[in-house]
Amino acid sequence: MRVIVKSLLLAGFLASCSVTPEEGRYRSTENLERPPTVMSGSPSREQRIVDNSSIPKKNDNTGLGADVYLVTPAQLNIKQPFDQAWDTLNRALKQSGIKITDHERNKGHLYINYSSSGFFEKFLSFLKEEPKESNYLVSVTKGAAETAITAAISNKTEQRGASGDQDGYYDAPVDASEELLDMLYKIIRDDLVEK
Repeated sequence: MRVIVKSLLLAGFLASCSVTPEEGRYRSTENLERPPTVMSGSPSREQRIVDNSSIPKKNDNTGLGADVYLVTPAQLNIKQPFDQAWDTLNRALKQSGIKITDHERNKGHLYINYSSSGFFEKFLSFLKEEPKESNYLVSVTKGAAETAITAAISNKTEQRGASGDQDGYYDAPVDASEELLDMLYKIIRDDLVEK
């Protein structure tokens, strides 16, 4: 008898919890999403028009990417004509904060001051009053389909004049031309900003 009473109570409880269709959560399914209607037969002339337009891709990348590469011995190549490569190099130098002291565009020469940022120079920088800058000659050479850029340390008379040594003592600078070209390569490839 106890089992029958428990069964009746459970059935009554379940019946009281049930929802009638009028009270349900979804009274109507009219507002639910429906699949598109497919037309049978051949489409009319207006429906056959195909949109061939394309949305231009936004270039989120800065820099030239694969259009610039390093060659051994230290030479930077840019897949641009001379005039564009000259402008690209000038933007990269300005962006990196390297001071251009002189230029001869007709010869493809840029004279710059550059201080090496190697480990040894950084480690001993607290002993020096100011970082030692060296003069470099950056040469831009026109090629058939691309432009080559090389860097070399300037001659001793230019270095002596730049350092301002009055007593005739000349401390030969460390040649960091490969480091300079590597830095320019990374800027031009990855981080070169638009004009």
